[in-house]
Order: sequence, then C-alpha cells, then structure tokens
Amino acid sequence: MKFVIDDPKKVALLVIDMENDFVKPGAPMQVPMAYEMIPNVKMLLNVCRERGATVIYTTHVHGKDRGDMGLMGDFWAPIGNQTALVDHTDGIEIYKDLAPNEGELVIKKHRYSAFYNTDLETQLRNRGIETLIITGTVTNMCCDSTARDAQFRDYNVIFVSDATGTMDHPDLGAGSMKAEEIQKSTLTSLSMCIAEIASTKEVIDKLENSKVIAR
Repeated sequence: MKFVIDDPKKVALLVIDMENDFVKPGAPMQVPMAYEMIPNVKMLLNVCRERGATVIYTTHVHGKDRGDMGLMGDFWAPIGNQTALVDHTDGIEIYKDLAPNEGELVIKKHRYSAFYNTDLETQLRNRGIETLIITGTVTNMCCDSTARDAQFRDYNVIFVSDATGTMDHPDLGAGSMKAEEIQKSTLTSLSMCIAEIASTKEVIDKLENSKVIAR
C-alpha cells in the first residue's frame, strides 16, 4: 500500500512517547534506539511544521495514586514501583531536542494505544485529518498499537521505519530477540495489512511534493 499526500493539512504527525523516561540516556526505561533516531524525528517535525501538517505528541503517564495503572505495573517493574512514567514528573516530559512548539497537542495516555481512553480521535476528526504519520517508541508496543487502532478507524497510516524504535527483548518463555529483529518483524507485519512502511526520506519527499487540492 502506498499513500499519496495531496494536502498536508489533512496529515498529522504522531510523535509517540518520546519522553525523558524512554529517551534520555540512563533513564529507567531507556530505549537506546529511540535516542538514536532523534535526528530523523526532528527532520520530520521541521518539514511537517513547514508544510502545515498537524503535530501531535503523546506521553505515557500513570498517576501517583495508581488509579490508572491496571496491569501495566505487573508487566513493567519501573511502572509498578513508580520509578518511571509518573505523572507530573520530569520523566514524562517530551525530550528537550523534540520539544513541542507552542500550541501543539501533548496527549497523556495510560495504555499502549494513543486512541485508548484519550481524545485523540476527536482532535483528529475536528481537524479533518485523513493520514497519520507514526513515529516514536516503542515500535512493537505503543507505535504498533496506535497504528492498528488508526487503521481500524479508516485512517491512512504511514509508519516510519527509521523514526520508530524498540529495544532488546529478554527470554520470557518465547526466546529472546534483538531490537533490530523486532523492528524488522513489526514492520513486516504492519506492511501486510495495516500501514505503508516508509523511511524518513520517503515521507519527507511525499510532504515536499504534495499539492493542495482546490475545493
């Protein structure tokens, strides 16, 4: 599947969970690949802003009272013991090199998908958004879940291969995998029936070559 961008105003760039607790070196839930891809995300941010596309950030958070935590704390020790992703702390702020411009949305979420129990869909519909460009971390968790939920809602999804990042997975019963293997596996799966997989350069070319259709 290949999507043509005719009007950037109908496009939203989603920057998924590029917050300090995932991106900052030495952070409790650091995703090294997320830090390495910052230059690509910055390039996409710059071009989207220049072309008039909407930029929306998400940040994964949990309250100190644990009322929104559910099973997340069972799967992730830093969430469970509240050493990471705690609301109203520096850890959930977007990493400084990718800081939102004034007026850009930052949506707090409590589960992997950016659509789950947030107003993301309302924000997109009211802006006339038809195509979502997905960047961020973690590729096979929050980015993948958001891409699938977007496709279920009939959005065109462009998943950026070198502006999404994951981490090594330990053997928890199904064998271990390196980050690069997980990245490739997720992209291959999404390409079958969910999203167009495109590089940062390919997405930028789409945006720069777009022509607004007169209506």
